[in-house]
Amino acid sequence: ATPRFRGDTTMEDLPTVRTSLDGGDVTPPGTPRSKEPPATPTTPSIGGAVKSSGWRSLTPYPLEEKWDNVLPVGPADRHRQGVLSNGMRYYVHRAQKPKDRAALALAVDVGSVAEEEDERGVAHLVEHLAFRATQNFGNFEIVRFLESIGAEFGPCQNAYTSMDETVYELLVPIDDAGSKNLTKALAVLSEFASRVRISDADVNDERGAVLEEMRMGRDARGRASEAYWKLLMKDSLYAERLPIGLEAVIKKGNPAVFRKFYQKWYRPERMAVIAAGDFPDLDAVVNEIENAFGKCAPAPGQPHVNPDTPRPPVAFHASPRVTCSVDKEHTKTTITLTFKYPANPISTPGDFFQKTVEEAFKLALDNRLYKLMRKADPPFFSAGCSVEEATRTVSVFSAQIVCEEGKKSVVRGLEAGLRELARARVHGFSEQELKIARAKQIADAQQFFVERDQTYCTSLRDELAGHFLRGELVVGAEEEARMTIACVERMTVEDLRVFAQRCRLDASCVIRAMEGRATVKEADIAAAAAKIQDEENRGLIAKNGAFDVPETLVDAGRLPAPGGVVETTAFSKMGFNVSSLANGVRVATKTTDFLDDQVLVRAFARGGLSEVPEKQYLDALYAGTIAGELGMFGLRPETLFDALAGKRADVAAKTGTYFRRVDGDTSPTDIETGLQLMYMLFTQDVRSMLVPEELEAVLRMQEQAIRNRNRDPASVYNQTIRRLVYGKTFQSAPLRVADVRKMVPMNACEHFNAAFADPSQFTVVLVGAFDEKRVLKMCEKYLGCITAPPPPNVSVSDGAVIGDVWRRDDFENITPAPFTFPKGAVTREIRSYMVEPMSMASITFPVNIKNPDWDVDRRTSVVTVDGSVTLTREKLLCVFATSIIERRLLALLRFKFGEIYTCAASASFAFEDPLARGALFRGDVMINFSCDPAAGKRLARLALEDIKALQLFGPTVEEVASAVEVETRALEVREQENAYWRDYYEAVHNSRLRDLLDGDLDALFSLSEKTRRELMAALTPEMIKEHLQRCLDVRHRVVVVLRPQRPLWRRALLPDPTTAEGLAVLSLYGVAAGAAAYLRLKKKAAQ
Repeated sequence: ATPRFRGDTTMEDLPTVRTSLDGGDVTPPGTPRSKEPPATPTTPSIGGAVKSSGWRSLTPYPLEEKWDNVLPVGPADRHRQGVLSNGMRYYVHRAQKPKDRAALALAVDVGSVAEEEDERGVAHLVEHLAFRATQNFGNFEIVRFLESIGAEFGPCQNAYTSMDETVYELLVPIDDAGSKNLTKALAVLSEFASRVRISDADVNDERGAVLEEMRMGRDARGRASEAYWKLLMKDSLYAERLPIGLEAVIKKGNPAVFRKFYQKWYRPERMAVIAAGDFPDLDAVVNEIENAFGKCAPAPGQPHVNPDTPRPPVAFHASPRVTCSVDKEHTKTTITLTFKYPANPISTPGDFFQKTVEEAFKLALDNRLYKLMRKADPPFFSAGCSVEEATRTVSVFSAQIVCEEGKKSVVRGLEAGLRELARARVHGFSEQELKIARAKQIADAQQFFVERDQTYCTSLRDELAGHFLRGELVVGAEEEARMTIACVERMTVEDLRVFAQRCRLDASCVIRAMEGRATVKEADIAAAAAKIQDEENRGLIAKNGAFDVPETLVDAGRLPAPGGVVETTAFSKMGFNVSSLANGVRVATKTTDFLDDQVLVRAFARGGLSEVPEKQYLDALYAGTIAGELGMFGLRPETLFDALAGKRADVAAKTGTYFRRVDGDTSPTDIETGLQLMYMLFTQDVRSMLVPEELEAVLRMQEQAIRNRNRDPASVYNQTIRRLVYGKTFQSAPLRVADVRKMVPMNACEHFNAAFADPSQFTVVLVGAFDEKRVLKMCEKYLGCITAPPPPNVSVSDGAVIGDVWRRDDFENITPAPFTFPKGAVTREIRSYMVEPMSMASITFPVNIKNPDWDVDRRTSVVTVDGSVTLTREKLLCVFATSIIERRLLALLRFKFGEIYTCAASASFAFEDPLARGALFRGDVMINFSCDPAAGKRLARLALEDIKALQLFGPTVEEVASAVEVETRALEVREQENAYWRDYYEAVHNSRLRDLLDGDLDALFSLSEKTRRELMAALTPEMIKEHLQRCLDVRHRVVVVLRPQRPLWRRALLPDPTTAEGLAVLSLYGVAAGAAAYLRLKKKAAQ
């Protein structure tokens, strides 16, 4: 396998603290500056692990002896490979996760760089056509087959085309019920290999979907990436062969050209079929492959000799290339520094060592940039590095810097980034910095080794495709772990300094400044680069200073006395044991064997932002952001980052509409570190971390994010939907720039302190591979010793004490959020100035489920088992109906009319009162798609008519069967994941039936499973139809369409009466016409 450098980011990604709007979370936008902690353990202790992983027993790898050896694919006992008589290669690998699944691929060694001028875009469109029809599968039979077996189908899920390759991918169930799926799936791939239909009608019908995919990729980020790519690859054919191609070819390309390309390049010698899965008999799979692909041959009339694959050279250059990209839709001001050098294929241990050095350099430089952006008045908001194989022949190392808007800020950020690169070239890195990078690399390798028998089949499939296409190492987890240890031990600071010479201004450097409005010029960029080069030449670049890393996170000698277990209850059906600690914390544990190096931890409590009054809302909303930026664990984030090097213990807190959570993901050997972090979060006073100079940078960052967001049409579109669908309340109002300074940072810190202070409000769930007895002792030590603090004395302007929001005994009666769906049909057209014209459309319907427990006379809800079951069934019916709606609209708008690339339909109950105390249980169903600017309203009407037809006539038997099969297969996979059981426990614990059933979570679990499985087994078209008629009233809906703003002259001469502006113009015309008529009459009367 290629090295697991899990820290890699893409050129456009940056280290972030992740916040989410899912599940009712409401979090402010921003460009966060915090990095995620590194992964996996290096400590010799097995901590909370069930058993030793064998890591410490690995034998040394003879790196020097095998330095230049091209290593065979392995391990041999779970792998088969060979070449069919027609020249096609095959790779078969046993992978046991997920159970009863097989990941298949057909890799074709050709991409868009092989296209002629009149073929630009053909390779990608041929990939689309494969799923439309082949010689033996009619129109979309392949899609229907995938849906019928519960396999995923959708954009970017089943195939991709790059400049150098095309790969088709399938993930299919192969259990007893699906024993023939493997045979048929391989037959599908064999059709792709030589029998795609490509009729004139096929090509013409698929053009619209590809054009829409092109439009989707032409947002601000896509435009900037395309322009930057062309500058990077200037003077190479790679610069002109983007896979999406030319609009003219997509719209009007001769279908004969498409057929010619397919026949020329789709040859067995250029292909490999790959199968990785839960195979009991590898040789039987080889036989299946021989039967499916053995007769594939070049198209009739094609030469016997396989044509040479073009691999155009990329010109290297001594002078930096500089560009300033201005796009008013950019949501960030960024600087990108990129350095090109020859690609280093990973086929020998020596290559692996060079990749290890490359990654260590990235990690060390990342760490320096991170510390720099954590300073008071930092030169930039965030920064991060990436290493990518740009083409088969060229690799790129990039540093991306996000800074404040304005010439001064851009130049300052650029100079800071260039100076750090110069410092690495001149002085290299310290032994301390190398030690941290080594720890992270060893940690990643250890995680891969520990979970060697649980690698997902899709990952192995992708590795084997990389081996065929690029010659990458696939040697097995044990061999790779031994190589990693040997490479890391051999690596020195001098190796990193040597690599740093690749990042010189005279070494094929490209610099881009990307802004929303023009403030900086190319001359400013060139001057900044010259300034730093002059500092380097004159020896003015100083060494990097040393920094302190704490030896321990928690002083065990100063911990309060542990809080022991006072009661334990076993719930055997769910597989959980629940222990109550003396301080009121409840600890629920479930041991699994899904992943040997994962323990998921979640502390959850009821009570969220719905409890916060309007005057305190901004403070509470920003509490997590402020705490995360300054140090929610009582340590500065950059210090904590270094302290956690080599450990996998990631912990973060967030507050949603109705809940508070502290989520952790740890290795069993590092679970103690994760629990220490939870102890620190609950006991530290975030106010003590408040440094005015650092806070100012955070506030400016938030202001800039809001300012930038308002320039992005898609962001404005999403804000409008949220505002219209959930009513005009302060919770749903979009944030304004002025709101940032209205927030009181000290109050935000106090909100965070108070929200995560009282341990008795929280239940802690641990799911994964751990020794329950040892881990429970750790919970007693670090969680059981937490005591509730005294009431806070910080008050806000309205006189209410902040802590009163969170110190309640009645969170069982949480405050419902005041979200209301509008009455009637609300249609809003958003006209936005766009660089590239595009359109997005959404339709949202309210879901109103009658509460079966509602007592009309008493105007209250009385919880019953039967009522809860009925409510659960209705919610499940809504989810299945939404799944059917999505597939129908995809079939209608893409497959039939060819006017969209994809669409999404989703059901949400996130903002409804989870206790269901009203007469109705409310949710919504949203449909969303993008399309041609002129088609938004028309396609929205088509979608609405199809939903009305579904409501009137119901779905087909086949549509229901596909929905059930997809959910069944997805459930089989989810049940093998720790996150599923963590979330399931939280849902059962918070159920309104819990008290009614005397806290018997097993009874709740059994009832939930019985309700779901009975519904799935008995689901009929009539049930879906009746549910839609009962709960979905299409008369009430919110339709939002985003379209480009028309030119001013058209708006003036041809006003649109459906917009406020158009009505105003027509009114002015009316006033003007009336005034003119009055003057004529007055003049006539005067005569």
